[in-house]
Amino acid sequence: MLNNAMQEELRKVSFPIAINNISGIPEDMGRVVVRTDHAPATPLGIVGSRYKPIPHIDAFGGALKAMESGGINFTNAKLDIESYEDGAMAKMELLLPSHTAKIGNHDLSLKFVARNSYNARWKFQSFFGWMNHVCFNTLVSGEKLAYTASRHTKFFNVEQANLKIKNAVSAVTSETKRFQHWWDTRVEDESVAEMFKATIAKSQATEAQLNGGSPDTNRKQLHILMGLYESETKQIHGKGDYGRNGVKGSLWCAYQSATAWSTHLTDIADTTKKQHIVQQRRQADVRNMILSKSWKNLELA
Repeated sequence: MLNNAMQEELRKVSFPIAINNISGIPEDMGRVVVRTDHAPATPLGIVGSRYKPIPHIDAFGGALKAMESGGINFTNAKLDIESYEDGAMAKMELLLPSHTAKIGNHDLSLKFVARNSYNARWKFQSFFGWMNHVCFNTLVSGEKLAYTASRHTKFFNVEQANLKIKNAVSAVTSETKRFQHWWDTRVEDESVAEMFKATIAKSQATEAQLNGGSPDTNRKQLHILMGLYESETKQIHGKGDYGRNGVKGSLWCAYQSATAWSTHLTDIADTTKKQHIVQQRRQADVRNMILSKSWKNLELA
């Protein structure tokens, strides 16, 4: 049974929408999603003819019901829902402190994140990960079963997507064994830098730009990641504020530096940037990093 605080959070995204034709535009070329509890109705996004709206309340509320019926313990659970761009986009985060794990001396709690939109910027997407209580990073999982991502079309059934939640919990819980391996696996700084260069610090330049002399590494991004890695190594394996004392870092340090980069966005000085979009993209980048050949090579080293 959802408590009053959780029900209050859900009400933030419980508002009516409609899909209207656009004057002078054929329906098969585009329609407009509007929020009808505003006067006049607020346009939320232009969508195609195959678009099927998935109300935020159904996407998020259905996920919570699926978790509840699947045996997830909601004791002391903390639910946060944020909406953006007049409700066109919304994110739900659910922290589940009754489901815990311990990696090294770091305490983790299970976390569920879901996103939905009415402007086609986000598919309906959700994943289970963990929250690290030491640094408040959201730990992205590489397990395919822990993720759901589907476009808003007439073929998508949000109820079926939410039924996958039980398998997702099992998948992400089993991944904590990999986390412990990462904690124990020591790596050279140069190897971590090369892994970042091949993944989340790789330049986004086109092939033509690279041929014209553009760098193949985003050096600013690499500098930020390696700075975070140095800090993590000092705190986790070194002497903390007293320095690193020459110790090697670990894969866990690399993972923590990447998730700190994707969670906290401290390197974004421009407050006009849409940080909710940046965070989603970075979390996807971290997931792709731990699925990459470069990361797997370090796991096997």
